[in-house]
Amino acid sequence: MPSLHALIDRVTGQRALSHREILISFVSALVALIMITIISAKFLSGISVPFIVASMGASAVLLFAVPTSPMNHPWAIVAGHLSSALVGVTCAQQIDSIQFAAPIASAVAILVMLYLRCLHPPGGATAMLVVLGSDRVHAAGYQFILTPIAFNIVILLGAALVIRLVSQQLHPRDKSATALEWVNELETGRPLAPHLTLKDVASARAQLDTYIDVNDEELLQLLRLVTHNTHQRRLGELRCYELMLPEPLHAEFGSPLAEVWGWFEQHRLTAVPVVDRARRVIGIVTLNDFIHHAADFPQQSLEARIEALIHTTHELTSNKAEVVGQIMTTPVLTAQESSTVAELLPLLDNRHIHHIPIVEPITNSLACSIAVRSSQFWSEMKVRFKHVKRLCCSRLSISC
Repeated sequence: MPSLHALIDRVTGQRALSHREILISFVSALVALIMITIISAKFLSGISVPFIVASMGASAVLLFAVPTSPMNHPWAIVAGHLSSALVGVTCAQQIDSIQFAAPIASAVAILVMLYLRCLHPPGGATAMLVVLGSDRVHAAGYQFILTPIAFNIVILLGAALVIRLVSQQLHPRDKSATALEWVNELETGRPLAPHLTLKDVASARAQLDTYIDVNDEELLQLLRLVTHNTHQRRLGELRCYELMLPEPLHAEFGSPLAEVWGWFEQHRLTAVPVVDRARRVIGIVTLNDFIHHAADFPQQSLEARIEALIHTTHELTSNKAEVVGQIMTTPVLTAQESSTVAELLPLLDNRHIHHIPIVEPITNSLACSIAVRSSQFWSEMKVRFKHVKRLCCSRLSISC
């Protein structure tokens, strides 16, 4: 049977928020609405119509309870309310029957907001409120759009801005390296998931041809969290040292290129860590490093260019790289041997890294390389995690 929490989620159709988020929404809405009431009462007390529009309360619900919704964009709030008010005043003046004017006003307001791309649900209430208002509201005509509606909107957005700035000062975002660190890197411009970009999400949204109350960045965050949670569930607490060889191949700064290339061919490797005499990782040499530095040679085929690169020059000087330290990638990102595989996968995806040396936690010396123990080990792993071999081989570049 489903748990009580699952049953509540299914019945309500809304996710549970933390007590902190609920209190922040409550206090923010309360402060904003008090500011609207006090300021509007001070400056609009002399007008013949109410100094505050009831639909501002609905806007406060959206603005402070679901602040990241596209419906809360400043354009949506301003244009949504003003266009709806314009429709409401026009319907009230042109249609005598309230029974028809009210529904027509709200329906036309929805039509206008969709075409103007400023959908804001309280706008539909604004249009209807104008039609159902008192004779003073009707007498005010289009002036009602400026006072009080436009005036209320300015105060609401100003209050929201002040509250957000204060909230950011009191509760700055945690920048520590947590499981969600890679989710918060939206501003870097890098793809947020393998082969997935904002353009892909926008294209998928267009294909659905329906309004989704979430922006593209949130969708990408959701996809990355789903991916992370899937990895965490399937891989569990599988640690890096469980997948690695205890005595890894490694190169030093002065290792000949031909020697390391021989390792690549013999052991089907695509990367080897480079260490100093204390076994501290100082870089990593990959297949791409060889290909990149071989591109300057005039030979036609890639194989011939690689041969020219790794050929040792038996002279005092050389105009090409001779040792690994001259072509390695540095600095290099490392991970501790106690790290879980599920933690590394999003990191590798986000930074487009295919290899990562594993180091000991205290000395930062090389602990184990990215290699697989045995086919028997993988057989055991496939029983526990059905897709772990494909996943780790593709993400960690393990030679399977």
